[in-house]
Order: sequence, then C-alpha cells, then structure tokens
Amino acid sequence: MDYKEEQVQEIEILESIYPDELERISDTEFTISLLLETASERKHRLILHVTYPETYPEVVPNLKVSVDDSFDDQEDNESDDEESSGGEQVVRLENEIFFSSDDLKKLEFRLIDEAYDNIGIPSIFSLTSTLKEAAETLFQEKLSKATKEHEEELLKIEREEQKKFRGTPVTIESFNAWRSRFRKELGLDEKLKKRLEELHKGKLTGKQIFEQGLAGGDDVDEVTESIAQLKTEES
Repeated sequence: MDYKEEQVQEIEILESIYPDELERISDTEFTISLLLETASERKHRLILHVTYPETYPEVVPNLKVSVDDSFDDQEDNESDDEESSGGEQVVRLENEIFFSSDDLKKLEFRLIDEAYDNIGIPSIFSLTSTLKEAAETLFQEKLSKATKEHEEELLKIEREEQKKFRGTPVTIESFNAWRSRFRKELGLDEKLKKRLEELHKGKLTGKQIFEQGLAGGDDVDEVTESIAQLKTEES
C-alpha cells in the first residue's frame, strides 16, 4: 500500500467536503472545525486535530478534540455589545452548557475506539461524523441533567416559600393548651371564681343564673374570641 498516496487522496476528499472547515497544517496534519447543532443560541464548535502516522491507514491516526475558543470569544464580544447597548439578557440553561476537559477526553476515546475498528481504510470522514453526532448527544445529556437539577432547585424553593404560609393544624390538645395559657394570662379563671362567689352570696339558683345569662355568657364570647385569635396566631 502506498501510504503517502492514501493520505493525500483522503485530504483532498476532505477538503472538498469541508472547504471552509478544514485547515491544512502540513501534508500529514490538519484540523476540521465542526459546528454542532444544539438547542443553544450560543454556537458550539469543536475542532478535530488529525495527524497521520507514517503508515496510516494501517495504523490509528493521532486524534485530538478541542473547543474552538476563538469562536466563543467572538460571540462573547457580540454579547458585550448587546449588553452595553441596553439589550436585555435572559439566562437560558441551554446557553450555559459547555464541554469540559473530561467531556473532550470522553469524545476522543470514542473516536479512538472507532479508529481501531477501521484500521486499513481511510476513516477521517467517518470519525468526523461520529464526533459531531456524539458531541451533540453529549450536549443534550448535559442539558437534560441541568434542567432536572434546575427544576428540583425551583421545587425546593417553592416548598420553602409555602412553609411560610402554612399554619400548624389546630388539634384539641393544642387548643386546650393555648386556651389554658390564654385564660391564665388574662386571669379569666379568677374572675369566674369571683363571679360565682358573688352569685352564691346572692343565693341565686342555677336556673336563675342560666336564665339571667350570668353563667357563661361572657365565657362563650371569650372562647369564641380565643378560637379566632388562635387561628390568627397559628396561621
């Protein structure tokens, strides 16, 4: 096999497929810039750096994946111009997704595995297509994870806010405890005891006390007011 001829022919084919994306560094080294199709308004580009070993395609090519930083810088400058001109910026999760160094390593390993499966034939176009597809899938996975975490955080905040407006349920025990404390603070039991003593001194019968509204009329009002006040405090 004429390795040099195989390499030259593959680069020529790649240049016809990627006329603007491929940058030749030498006869055995070049890069291909790939624009990913994502949901993000921020455009993401990856660069596949390829170097041919002397006996390629009988051996695996040297591959490196990186982020196109120059493209990011250009977008940042455009964003700064919009902000300085008074444009309102809305933060969207898909615009906050980026590829980490671990992500790039994961993509490289994926390409190397496929390159071993294609030993003996020119494989850069196939590897380039695999990189684009794998990167777009990885982006969507990262976005789905970020969306889930964001929704969980919003739900947590919502629950905390709801606690501020959620009163403690009133039970018989809690009402009786509050009623005892309330009556003690206002001295209602002492007043009732004194009133009963005064009534007994007047020698009124129980029926007379009831008919005259002297036995508990005020207490009923007090309890009614107490319940209303308890609900107000507990809420």
